[in-house]
Amino acid sequence: MLAGFNVISVSTMEDIHEHLRSYSNHNPVLDFIILDDQSETRVDDLARSLHSLRTMPFKNTKIIHLYTPTTSSSGHAIFANSTIPGVAKMTKPPRLARLLQTLADLNNLPHPLVSHQPSEVRKAIEDLANARRTLYGNVLIAEGKASGPCPMLH
Repeated sequence: MLAGFNVISVSTMEDIHEHLRSYSNHNPVLDFIILDDQSETRVDDLARSLHSLRTMPFKNTKIIHLYTPTTSSSGHAIFANSTIPGVAKMTKPPRLARLLQTLADLNNLPHPLVSHQPSEVRKAIEDLANARRTLYGNVLIAEGKASGPCPMLH
């Protein structure tokens, strides 16, 4: 999805912190961290840790938190808007246009092709992204390349 960007991929929170600690003031600027994690606490902790490093490459680094929206058994949304500056939330699955729009918004880039008046389509997309969802039943998530047809699950 991010062809043309300089992307570094890590697998664990420990890897993120190790990578960030290896930075010095001579490293290039790190514009964004995209974190796919269901834990709001880990995202907030990462943001606090990042800003506490006070290293020039992180001066304006923004975090995009990818998450699956869910509700608690009481019907209240689990994820609220972050109170930590520089953290933007994005529901999964990320769509390329929405991700690029979020990157542009976080960097305060102008939108020459986008009307300043919100369209009905844009309002509907935002409403869907903010909708509360309750999940029922069993969920199987399979990733990777399939070697053949997937059998039906019962």
